[in-house]
Amino acid sequence: MKLVKYILLFASSLSLVGCFEKGSLNRWIDNPTANEIKLKIDNTELTIPARSGIDYEFDFGKHTLTYNNETLTFVVKPAKLGTTSFINPTQSNYFVRSIILAAPNTNNEEYEKVARKELRNIPVIIDGVRREFTLPAKLINDVIIDRYDNNWDYSYDEELPKEEADLSKNTTNFEIKRKLYRQNDYLKYLLGDEVRDKDEFIFPYEPQKFEKIKKYSFAKINLNEITCEPGREYMKNLLDNWEHLFTLKGGDFASSYNKLVSDDENHKNSESEKLCTQENDPNKTYHKNLTKFLKSINDVRDVHLYVIN
Repeated sequence: MKLVKYILLFASSLSLVGCFEKGSLNRWIDNPTANEIKLKIDNTELTIPARSGIDYEFDFGKHTLTYNNETLTFVVKPAKLGTTSFINPTQSNYFVRSIILAAPNTNNEEYEKVARKELRNIPVIIDGVRREFTLPAKLINDVIIDRYDNNWDYSYDEELPKEEADLSKNTTNFEIKRKLYRQNDYLKYLLGDEVRDKDEFIFPYEPQKFEKIKKYSFAKINLNEITCEPGREYMKNLLDNWEHLFTLKGGDFASSYNKLVSDDENHKNSESEKLCTQENDPNKTYHKNLTKFLKSINDVRDVHLYVIN
């Protein structure tokens, strides 16, 4: 009998664990510079050593980053298809280098066609003169750097495989792999030991003021534009629910967010269009506003962190 009670108690505890939403997410804060930096996440002061970083646990919800007397607001949230990301408070330069692997029987013309698509003009300063180099790489220096937007296969702390992938004759002729580099490591890859004076060849460091950084915002909805009263009421409740979400933290935020983006909720949103017909909304004002709002939510569905106003 005691064993049965124990099993029931254990099963009950497991079911309770399943009821609680994960309320946080760990993200790396990187400092690739030659000096230690000091910053604040919300009210927590952090010191990050030079050429290093720290792993920081963020509750889901709104946060602030304060660095160099500037403050940025961002959201940390669940994301079903979310990938890795990290925070770059100094807006240092990183590079995603494209590596094209070609099957042995690939001709040069085909290879060059693929290679051209990977080329970008990247600003450099050589002997004090600014110019552009065309390189098979992408320059990124955002405060939040997300793999979802930049699509790398190997991070800056991962080594490339020593042997290139052997492309099967039954697959495509090409495979593109991408590696993320900190600026100093990318320079070493490009130049080796050829440049002894680092000032001979540098990438410009051009951080933006936090206030000028591109920020995400929900689509602005003017309820008075919606001529269909039932649709206007539904939209008001929808906006209220999303506004309330950003007052929450941790597991409460996760639970509310996951409900708002659930299949059931998406179905309700879709069905709500039946509230407005040709008779009570001939100009489809509800459809237009609902579509605009849902698209703005979709834009950040698959990322864990994004900057907001």
